[in-house]
Amino acid sequence: MKKILFAILSIFSLSATAQVDVTFQVDMNGVTGFTTPEVNGIFNAWCGNCAPMSDANADGVWDLTISLAPGTYEYKYSFDNWAGQETLVPGSSCTMTTGIYTNRVLNVSVADSLPVVCWGSCEACGISSGPYNITFVVDMGTSGVTFTTPEVNGTFNNWCGGCAPMSDANADNVWELTIPLNTGTYEYKYAFDTWAGSEALTAGDPCTVTNSGFTNRTLDVTGTLVMDTVCYGTCISCGGINVNEETIEGFSIYPNPVQNSFMIQSANLVKAISIVDNTGKRITLPTVALNNSVQVNTESLSIGIYHVQVVTANGSSTKRFVKL
Repeated sequence: MKKILFAILSIFSLSATAQVDVTFQVDMNGVTGFTTPEVNGIFNAWCGNCAPMSDANADGVWDLTISLAPGTYEYKYSFDNWAGQETLVPGSSCTMTTGIYTNRVLNVSVADSLPVVCWGSCEACGISSGPYNITFVVDMGTSGVTFTTPEVNGTFNNWCGGCAPMSDANADNVWELTIPLNTGTYEYKYAFDTWAGSEALTAGDPCTVTNSGFTNRTLDVTGTLVMDTVCYGTCISCGGINVNEETIEGFSIYPNPVQNSFMIQSANLVKAISIVDNTGKRITLPTVALNNSVQVNTESLSIGIYHVQVVTANGSSTKRFVKL
């Protein structure tokens, strides 16, 4: 009986000490105003300065080795007992977001020395995948809704409601908010007052994507961007092209889908045309007018869905076309 008990205690002792060394490394060369970086995570109850890092060779890369049992942990780098901390971008490759909190995530199975990362990034310093400042802009002037504060909700903030309020500094009812985002594709929409109301977007419109019955705006982030002002609930500016407008007859596009060019054929003399991309931005393309026909060169267009508005003396109309 004593031998069996001893064996059980021995196994328990081994399992209790079956930890592995994990070395954390962060490059602080672009950070000022700190004394000592630290590692805070669920493994030390986010304790503040209980896990200070060191920089033995004074190269700006700080490290600390911590013994951890195998498992999954959230953590982040901070400094001087939470005097400062990283701002991590939701959706980044090294992070996970729970509620309004975005932290680094670590899966521990064997002893490991983590790659050196730049403060606030999933990459080494000098290798940028962002974050890039993305400025969202929405015109609420013709929204027809009663609201206090518009907000931006999306996959980058877990559709969190009131956590991303917009502002209207010059009181013109055009609201803005800048959010840092890493490169990638995101879904989002404008709402107001912590989901008291939200946009009703039209499936198939050029700025949207529909997944599992939900139609949202879509955004590809490749660099810093100030988005074109769009009217609440649409892909275009207020007073811009109405994609449902059909005030003239006899207007056709061919071929459609389009490769290098297409023809506009109208029953009336074409006075002007306007092309709009999937963000609502107007695009200038080479054209050749032939009385009631216009040839439009699309060689410079990227693959996607666009709108063309044709204006004649009798009115205007808009149709979609697809660039292959």
